[in-house]
Amino acid sequence: MVRLRDVLKHPDEFHILLKLKLEVRHAEKQIIPLDHPHWSFCYTLLNKFTNGATTLLLQPFEPQLRNVVCIFYLILRALDTVEDDTSIPTEVKVPILIDFHRHVYDRAWHFSCGTEDCKILMDQFHHVSTAFAEIEKGY
Repeated sequence: MVRLRDVLKHPDEFHILLKLKLEVRHAEKQIIPLDHPHWSFCYTLLNKFTNGATTLLLQPFEPQLRNVVCIFYLILRALDTVEDDTSIPTEVKVPILIDFHRHVYDRAWHFSCGTEDCKILMDQFHHVSTAFAEIEKGY
């Protein structure tokens, strides 16, 4: 996140930051499919996790590949959230991690853990599972 103090130290870079911000917004409008709630959820959360940086990187990709990158990032983030949550007892955590590849296919599965955006991801994991089910088998 860019702070005002940092911008004031380097005013010559302000126009670059503004241009980048506008490009990210434009890319978000092109990429985030609002007509499918599960994809909208996934891309919105991806942008939160990566501060919009991924949006510019994914823009030139074909939509199918873009979706694959988005979903696999969120799946790995969910797996990492379970693994990193120290409040989950080991006897609960290990079976979840071992079976995580199965949970991805279960649209009803969710596991409340993590904080902030990671908690949202885990509580609403059905959006990720639904989007994952739409990805071609070749991926």
